[in-house]
Amino acid sequence: MSQSVLPRRALLAGLPGLALVAAGCPKMPKGAGKKLKKFLPAVRFDRVKVRSIDFDKADLDFVFQVDNPLPLKVGLASLTYALSLEGVDFLTGRDPDGVKLKPEASSPLPLPLTLRWKKALELLQATRGKDELGFGLNGKLGFNTPAGVAELPYNAGGNVPALRRPNFRFRGLRLRDLSIANDRAKLALDLGVANLGGATIGLHDFAYRFKLGDESVARGQQSELASVEGDSEQDVSLPINIQLSKLGASVVDALTSRGRIQTGLAADLSVSTPFGRIPLSIDENGRLDVG
Repeated sequence: MSQSVLPRRALLAGLPGLALVAAGCPKMPKGAGKKLKKFLPAVRFDRVKVRSIDFDKADLDFVFQVDNPLPLKVGLASLTYALSLEGVDFLTGRDPDGVKLKPEASSPLPLPLTLRWKKALELLQATRGKDELGFGLNGKLGFNTPAGVAELPYNAGGNVPALRRPNFRFRGLRLRDLSIANDRAKLALDLGVANLGGATIGLHDFAYRFKLGDESVARGQQSELASVEGDSEQDVSLPINIQLSKLGASVVDALTSRGRIQTGLAADLSVSTPFGRIPLSIDENGRLDVG
């Protein structure tokens, strides 16, 4: 953000002692550092704010509070950061944006960062069963003072959310009932659902499209499909009704002979997590024996 627009000469005239910290000043009188410290901003870490989160990424604000002792606005000149998760280096960079610190007041300073779960995949696997990850954050904040840029180091720590996408896989396809006279077949598609997080998740509003061979043969919705406990895998059975007259001869033959058939399932659903309901789309395909 923009720096202070007040004339430099006027600022220095109001605070003559502060000129001692200007860049390039060869020496300061003994004890001047302690005297000048009260004129410098003080930084403390406040909290992590979740702006948005889904199964691809989390947009977070690492919020600092900065106390400005001066009777004038102070602008942020630079910000560097290094973020680690569970002790592993994860992100480094510079943030070109800043804030204007209010005169003689405390101002929030958010550092916006995005955690992409794909990049954190190996780390997330190592911490399976956790819904939070420990973080370390350090760097320097540079402030425009009347005497030049004052750099202040910071070091913060705490926890950030960890959201893991549940995994779906085909477990089997069962023919529960076949009635050629009534032109119908009842199937059960068995799915394995793995929850890699620590808390129980719920699968809701499961709107699906089901294929056999190359043909789309059924669609439907399950308002409540299943609940899956943390750090576990659960078998879920999805009932599917199909109309035989809409199927090709090869598909009917595979069903009646209990043969192998190409199967596809696409679905949109919402998943209840410790961070609210998160939308999810799946698209699974494979060859299954009809049991």
